Amino acid sequence: MTTPLLLTLSPVAAHFHDARTGALIGTVGAGPQAISDQHFGDGTLTPIALERAIEWTEDRIQAARLQLSAGAGLATHAPEIRHLAELAGLQGPTLHLRIDAVEQLFSRLVLQAFGQSSPQDSLPYSPRVFASVVMLREMLHHLHFDGVTVEPPGTA
Repeated sequence: MTTPLLLTLSPVAAHFHDARTGALIGTVGAGPQAISDQHFGDGTLTPIALERAIEWTEDRIQAARLQLSAGAGLATHAPEIRHLAELAGLQGPTLHLRIDAVEQLFSRLVLQAFGQSSPQDSLPYSPRVFASVVMLREMLHHLHFDGVTVEPPGTA
């Protein structure tokens, strides 16, 4: 039986907890504010800044050496992830943000970095949004999650 995981975010890290017990499983030293400050702090989105943010985040995921159960489910209450789910077009109290929807958000971000996105497809021009997309995409990809369930704030 796999352990359901809960993702919590601090400004500088992503923490993975056992969703049943609350025990900390591991931490990745790449939170949305740290990524934002390090790579998008001047408020610009460029292809080079995006590539560096990806590499920096990947390095921190590797350094964490997390030992997660294969097939573990991932859930979160993080408002940054809820915002991404809403940008992906999801609505409701509980949202299931699949990896393909995160990849679509990332593709929109790449087009935006290259100045090739239409206004209706552009993500909000926010370093925190840019950082959240990079963080979530890299964590889902490198830690082998097929998505994340975004639960309403205050649910167990």
